[in-house]
Amino acid sequence: MSHSSPRKPTNLDDFDDATHGAVLRHRNRLLAHLSHDRYEPAEEEALATDLKVMDRDEFGLAVKALAELREISVSDTGRVALPSLRDRVEEELEGEFRGTQKGFGFVRFSQKFREGDLFVPPDSTLQALTGDRVTVRVFREEPKPWQRGRGDGGPRYVGVVTEVLTRKRSSFSGTIEKRGNQFVVMPDARELNMPISVRDAESKYAKPGDKVVFELTRYPDGDYLGEGVIVRVLGEAGEPDVETQAVIAAYALASNEFSDECVEQARAATEKFDREMELYEREGIGALDMREDLTGELITTIDPPDAKDYDDAISIKRTDDGGWELGVHIADVSHYVEPGTPLDEEASRRGNSTYLPRLVIPMLPEVLSNGICSLQEGVLRYAKSAFIRLDKSGRVRGRRVASTLIKSRKRMTYLEAQALIDGDEELAKEHARTEPNYTPEILESLQIMNECARAIERRRHGQGMISLELPDVELVFDDNGKVIDGQPEDDAYTHKIIEMFMVEANEVLGGLFEELGVPLIRRIHPEPTPGNVEDMQQTASVAGFKIPKSPTREELQGLLDATRGTAAARAVHMAVLRTLTKAEYSPALIGHFALASPAYAHFTSPIRRYADLTVHRALLEFLRQTNNGTTPPKGDEAKEALGKQLAEKTPDEKTLAEIGRSITATEVNSAEAEVQLRKFLILQLLSNKIGEVYDGVVTGVAPKGVFVQIDRFVIDGMVKTSDLPGDVTRGGKPPRWRIDKKTGALVDENSGRNYNVGHRVKVQIGQVNLEARQLDLLIADAEGRSAGKAIGLKLGGGGGGLDASRGGGFGDGGGGKGPGGQRRNRKSKARDRGKTDYRRKK
Repeated sequence: MSHSSPRKPTNLDDFDDATHGAVLRHRNRLLAHLSHDRYEPAEEEALATDLKVMDRDEFGLAVKALAELREISVSDTGRVALPSLRDRVEEELEGEFRGTQKGFGFVRFSQKFREGDLFVPPDSTLQALTGDRVTVRVFREEPKPWQRGRGDGGPRYVGVVTEVLTRKRSSFSGTIEKRGNQFVVMPDARELNMPISVRDAESKYAKPGDKVVFELTRYPDGDYLGEGVIVRVLGEAGEPDVETQAVIAAYALASNEFSDECVEQARAATEKFDREMELYEREGIGALDMREDLTGELITTIDPPDAKDYDDAISIKRTDDGGWELGVHIADVSHYVEPGTPLDEEASRRGNSTYLPRLVIPMLPEVLSNGICSLQEGVLRYAKSAFIRLDKSGRVRGRRVASTLIKSRKRMTYLEAQALIDGDEELAKEHARTEPNYTPEILESLQIMNECARAIERRRHGQGMISLELPDVELVFDDNGKVIDGQPEDDAYTHKIIEMFMVEANEVLGGLFEELGVPLIRRIHPEPTPGNVEDMQQTASVAGFKIPKSPTREELQGLLDATRGTAAARAVHMAVLRTLTKAEYSPALIGHFALASPAYAHFTSPIRRYADLTVHRALLEFLRQTNNGTTPPKGDEAKEALGKQLAEKTPDEKTLAEIGRSITATEVNSAEAEVQLRKFLILQLLSNKIGEVYDGVVTGVAPKGVFVQIDRFVIDGMVKTSDLPGDVTRGGKPPRWRIDKKTGALVDENSGRNYNVGHRVKVQIGQVNLEARQLDLLIADAEGRSAGKAIGLKLGGGGGGLDASRGGGFGDGGGGKGPGGQRRNRKSKARDRGKTDYRRKK
């Protein structure tokens, strides 16, 4: 297929809708594949085969457009590769600066180049800090004479920052120190690795040891200190509440406070709802606009013990054919938060609620999130409902949607509901948070839920759903908010029940709008790229497993099943996790690889995710056009006609793509804040346990040392190569560590002792640096056992019951740590949950 020669970059929005959609669908995965170290330039057809592309014409559109945008390069022979910086010498490019402690930095461009990120020498950074958007001029640097002939004699490309376009932030947090007569702040942020001089410490009554928020007034420049002014004195460094506020400032998170306009809108919505409920009590459902009355149905919620924002409820019945009719009822946030209003703009800016240890920063004011939107026990609430009819094998036989009015009959906790399923009412009462009135109808409903969820899980497992077995821990706090211990999370199957039901509901919405041809913000999860699979193959091979070059979802699933519950599980499951791409929000019709779902859209958490709120709004338009879902379109022509009507009333694909990028970024930022605060609190505990020994597993190796994850707290530290025990008995030679290219292990050349991902070790707490968030460990035993080699399993058996509540989340669910994500402590202020992107809440 011929392509036009590269020309000046064109904005993607200038392309027609078909090309725009093709680029959205294929860009990220194609560029990730081209960026891999082991990629060799290939023709378009070979690329499409490697990436398992079904629609070759659409892929061709994407390749052509990306070539015109100069994001890829197509040679005269048709081979596709990343563009080279040699073609951009003397040009100015825009990108994100990444600084180092040694003063130099790199610029990462929004597009990728085959040379990778651009090196910026220490004297050319223009005081840019990590995360700043900059323009940089590209220069070609010829090799020095002594470099030629050594393999590193090719031209090198360097950059000079010409302008700092936008600062990632100007506000930072840090700890006050006094050096002589001068006050300085030791910043918490990695972007700032030098003290910052502050002249107003005494006037702000800040003393050494205080944590402060400061604004930079002069940025660091070489050996010259930066200067700042103190904005806020938070209190004594190390105190949990103080460190929490410091993280909020560092990540520019919103506060619990909302503007007067938002608060007034929320109050007005509450007053209106109260009036509508009074009208309903007098005149019945006819007084309400387009709602199905479900107040007589048995509807229940299952949540964490200290949840407040109940955004999902369940109803279920057996059908005559031995199957089930499942109802998933979601808080109707779109009824109260209309587009373009102050609440909508604020929710869009926040993107999501943020769940820090012991603190929730909500996306919506609590009068909504914990009030009229929350599906509390015994009160009337508006909902958007998805109804799914399933046969006895868990296969979907029918779906419908509706706006509803519900009243939750019973609020249960996960452990309470599990105890009732197991027939232990006394244990259930111990975990209850409301009056433990367990009617026969409720008990039967729970048994039906259990049966239905297991049938769905078996079906989804057969479809290739990925479920990872990765550890997680609940932190235990004292009355002052300091971590005093960690304990494994419960593995009640009720987490999986809710997860399976939520995933089904999300598929209803994803499939509905795909059939209508209406763009929607989806939770997409592309297939792994071939290069990343090679990295996983190496780890699996070391653990005693062999998988093909391009494994199917079922083959990955078989690998996970074969290792589940074994000593090799951590190593193999982490390797699979690294192989998987990151889920994100986008209107692209990509599907969700880990969930084995062709069409997936978040619908079940509109209280705390803006993505879900946009889906609810699209659903509202559908229900308006179909008499509350009672007259859905029949046949292709009717669906096409309705789709065109809805498209006129809902955001187009380009608008949704922009929203998707924004809320993906806010979600990642929230997750990073959670992880950093969680890490600090654990390290604070470990700083008082120097010399104590813990069990751990090697999670990574590098020339500089071995990364070990401590089981009890699920936190990583490093054992430096200089501290690794070798074996001096063989000739008395000290250890000499190197990476074995075949196995990936860190090996002592003299003794043969080695450490690799998955090895079980005992480690001793060596040193804790709270400011740098660093943990140094020492090996307490020197066995370096390889869990995988010890068990010698073979791939192919697999199967059996998956304990998916012990897996890793990729999408949306309500329960455990399976592919639907994790919600149980996402609703909790008293519990902690530090999550990365792949472990998402419901």
